[in-house]
Amino acid sequence: MQSTTMNAKNHVAALRLVLPSALAVLAASVTAQEAAPTFYEDALPVFQKNCAVCHQPDGPRVGGITAPMSLLDYSQARAWAPMIRNALVTGYMPPWGAHERHRGEFKDERYIEDGEKALLIAWVDGGALEGNPATAKKPAVAEMGDVDMPESGWWIGDPDLIVQFDRPVKVEDKVVDWQPTIQMPVPEGAHTAPRWISKAELNPGGPWVHHIVSSHMGVGVPGRGPFTYPEGWGVLLPEDPFITVNMHYHKNPGEGTAVTDMTKAGFKFYEDGAVIDHVVETNLLPHRGWTIPAGDPDFKVTNTHEIEEDIYLLSMGPHMHYRGKAMRYEVEYPDGERETLLWVPKYDFNWQFLYEYQTPKFLPKGSVLHLSWWFDNSANNRFNPDPTADVVYGPETTDEMANARIYFAPTTKRGIVVGGEIPEDVLETARNAEQRRRDSADLLDLSKDDLSWLSEE
Repeated sequence: MQSTTMNAKNHVAALRLVLPSALAVLAASVTAQEAAPTFYEDALPVFQKNCAVCHQPDGPRVGGITAPMSLLDYSQARAWAPMIRNALVTGYMPPWGAHERHRGEFKDERYIEDGEKALLIAWVDGGALEGNPATAKKPAVAEMGDVDMPESGWWIGDPDLIVQFDRPVKVEDKVVDWQPTIQMPVPEGAHTAPRWISKAELNPGGPWVHHIVSSHMGVGVPGRGPFTYPEGWGVLLPEDPFITVNMHYHKNPGEGTAVTDMTKAGFKFYEDGAVIDHVVETNLLPHRGWTIPAGDPDFKVTNTHEIEEDIYLLSMGPHMHYRGKAMRYEVEYPDGERETLLWVPKYDFNWQFLYEYQTPKFLPKGSVLHLSWWFDNSANNRFNPDPTADVVYGPETTDEMANARIYFAPTTKRGIVVGGEIPEDVLETARNAEQRRRDSADLLDLSKDDLSWLSEE
């Protein structure tokens, strides 16, 4: 009996010790729940600042990609909360390949502040609470950036010229990769004299458009937005009844997989009286002649390119395919000093950004670009089409590429007045670039259903 009494006393004493601790934990939990971030008060302003440029109702297509949900809507944000957390933790979102070391160097960068990332993760971990819509914080317009698509449906605003295919292009069931060269007719009377491009935007018909290449529109790849040249920089669009584009379609084959594409392009031109000091040039800087061994998780290739005159480097656009892992541009100046221009440690084929300097970078004559690409051809790369195959440089999506495109201009100012006489060398260069694109491939005739290419080896 004494033993039972002692056990009871000990149990009561233990409860007296445990209960306060348990209550304290419960109270802390309640307090934490009450203090947990809410959508309208905390998460929404962060979404507006960092995500809504794409994640909005009827979001824009950027390089053929459309965001799958609006983060301005609580019900959608809550449904996607676990995926949002994973994207933030892994660094997949916001999408931006340039390393943190480049913060502030390039236009339209997509870095998210550590505190903002932590707040969104806390919002998810706290139950993705809604909060009171009346307390929503409305950020300043300047903070939100270009969130709303203009009424024109083009990020560049109302285009001065729009071109598209003469008729929709059918990408048949059996197609995996197809690379036709197609001419977009210029509407009659819409472009009767050479004009200087200030902005150009490619509008792919869908995600099956792997890329678009044009002499005058730039390059369209997944995730890439419009081209906007700095004031005084431009590309000349010659007068011509057609604009030629190299298309690259890629999709899964099979019955019922056929799609139709109506890719468009829009242009804005400089007004008469503006001055073009720098005529934009581009160089793909491809590197070929290598083989990635099957299963190799970290294959590296390097190349160099000498700068033959003083230039301003405007932007860089690294390009690889599914096995692309990382890419680096470096410059070695004539005095031997070496500088990293761009380091992309986690290349993503689905987000092939053009990294445009806030201020074009001066590279003197005699500088050497050192270019490095890394590839993962192993089974650990979930995007790898076939880790058992050796891979070479090639045009198919399942091949690989090692390109280091640059946009630049000589430093000598041209002083070309828009609306006035165009120097013959500039006009000839622009016309020749268009003609070379036509001469280098068989043009697809959209006036008839020519499907003979489907049976070609």
